[in-house]
Amino acid sequence: MSTQILILRHGETAWNKGRIFRGTHDIPLNENGKQQARLAAEALKDTVIDVAYTSPLSRARESAEIVTECHGITPVPHDGFLDLDYGEWTGKEDSEVAKLWPNEHKAWTTNPHSVRPPGGTTLKEVFHKSFTAMEELAERHDGGTIAIVAHRVVNKLLIMGALSLGLERFPFIIQGNCCINRIEKIRSGYLIHSINDVSHIKNAGTALLDTDF
Repeated sequence: MSTQILILRHGETAWNKGRIFRGTHDIPLNENGKQQARLAAEALKDTVIDVAYTSPLSRARESAEIVTECHGITPVPHDGFLDLDYGEWTGKEDSEVAKLWPNEHKAWTTNPHSVRPPGGTTLKEVFHKSFTAMEELAERHDGGTIAIVAHRVVNKLLIMGALSLGLERFPFIIQGNCCINRIEKIRSGYLIHSINDVSHIKNAGTALLDTDF
């Protein structure tokens, strides 16, 4: 059998909009982010979802609750989908980090897999944790449909794992707020049905950030 997996990014937050590093800091959805989540819920209302897992952070958890409300299921927080920890970069604007850590910031924008933010975690560490979690859940719910609501970094790593891409390809995957990715776990690997689908947001005329941050 196979397992259908829906991977969604959480809705917009004030820190997304301000290009502020978030990571494991708990920032709530803004009003636009809540509307994005409602649009994702509408897009998935006719899709059978058997179970949902979410990062424990409120921006992902609230998005998951909005998306799954009409399905009558309660999203389960899972530490495997917690965001990358940006350490000392957390709470700082991208431009400030570029001034304070110019070498590290330049590497982050070009070769992020080679960087550990001061006091933070690496893409490799987050990949191992998150992809292992998805593989375990796909096996546990074989034959069903899982929704996973997480973060930009986590989602990109899950998709890269499904595509068997190296971490150096991280900059080449885009994840908009409340995008929907559809993949399928089969015996021999993964089938990719769609990546970064934000048509439900664009078609509604709702604001969507034009930068991958």
